[in-house]
Amino acid sequence: MTALNAHTGDIAGFHRQVIPGADGVPIDVLTAGSGPALLLLHGCPQTRLCWREVATALSQQFSVVLPDLRGYGRSGKPAGAPDHTTYSKRTMALDQVQVMQALGHERFFLAGHDRGGRVAYRLALDHPQAVAAIAVLDIVPTLDVWEAVDAQVAMRMWHWPLFAQGDGLPEALLGGNPDYFVDWGHRHQSAPGFAFCEDSLNDYRLSLRDPGNIHGMCEDYRAGWHVDRLLDAQDRGQRFIEAPLLALWGREGNVARAQPLEIWRRWARSVQGRELPGGHFLPEEAADQVTQELRDFFSPLA
Repeated sequence: MTALNAHTGDIAGFHRQVIPGADGVPIDVLTAGSGPALLLLHGCPQTRLCWREVATALSQQFSVVLPDLRGYGRSGKPAGAPDHTTYSKRTMALDQVQVMQALGHERFFLAGHDRGGRVAYRLALDHPQAVAAIAVLDIVPTLDVWEAVDAQVAMRMWHWPLFAQGDGLPEALLGGNPDYFVDWGHRHQSAPGFAFCEDSLNDYRLSLRDPGNIHGMCEDYRAGWHVDRLLDAQDRGQRFIEAPLLALWGREGNVARAQPLEIWRRWARSVQGRELPGGHFLPEEAADQVTQELRDFFSPLA
């Protein structure tokens, strides 16, 4: 057994299990706590361990469900299909609906950071009956991101078009030194001087050393261009997120340069939100503030 496969991504007090997602793809999940169900979704190039502090605190009040997304961490990493739907946010959202149903949660609270936030808002659009309330951390919708690209934005979001390239180009580049990418990305997208938990960083490094994880991550971004962007274009102004939505963003991150509340009000009926200290990686950089914001937002709706 390789070191990567032996690295379970466990969190003290959480129970680990594997649940079939869409098309039977295995989704590796941690659960803990009791009370209203709360699903927490991580981003790139991370795993569920980005939520370690927040999830542990919230498990005192909620039934917390903490998966690795398909293509990441310990979950299944299917090969991408030619039409890129294997990693569309519609498919990744269906993974999570099936996980929650298998755990007995037909309706739940939902929070997602980065790529997990994109899965979260697609889940809320496609499965409104399942979502009691949603929080999105340091994102605006995929279509809005692509439409805002100019020279300055392109320099900040260089990885979006790079990872969406086909024919194995980004896989070959990332495969040369995946640890460097993990470390560089966390250093450059966080607030100056922030120190990440070394155990979590090591989990991200170990995961991305797996060529299947590199491919899954690139397919996630390819789907963003080929599928998710087009689904957003069909839905914007036609379908709305009916559940209350909380948007949080980092004071020193890219989303702060946009007008996130104004953007989200074009997508959801009820929107609130605020800026928090830190950069892009809010669940780690502002763990206490994120915990309090989620508790204050979800608890009155339980």
